[in-house]
Amino acid sequence: MGELDEIRELLLKVIERLDSLEKRLNKLEVEEKVIESYKSLLRSYTAVLGSVARIERLAQQVVDDIDKAIVRTLASRGPMNISQITEEVRRVRGSASRRIVAKRLLALERKGIVERISGEGRGKVYRLKPNVY
Repeated sequence: MGELDEIRELLLKVIERLDSLEKRLNKLEVEEKVIESYKSLLRSYTAVLGSVARIERLAQQVVDDIDKAIVRTLASRGPMNISQITEEVRRVRGSASRRIVAKRLLALERKGIVERISGEGRGKVYRLKPNVY
């Protein structure tokens, strides 16, 4: 029976090692999931930073402070009518008239930076042209 005892001992050692390997594999799977989550988060963060960088490059292309405020407003808030844009530019800059904002929007539209879209009862609605940022 000495041989059976040796085989039994060897089997117990193999089982212990298998258990140990199984635990390590499970831990690696969890770590892999965490790493994948981090990768996904980094991809999202990179996309956001890329958008912010494009918007800032676009804002640098315009000289006037009101134009920059308009570009940043439309980039962060999406399509808005002239009154909404004026209100937001006032909040950011401290002052802005609806007339000046409307004039600057027309200039930005001529430059191909913003575009007027249908307003469905909200007046003239503008947005950044999708291909500029």
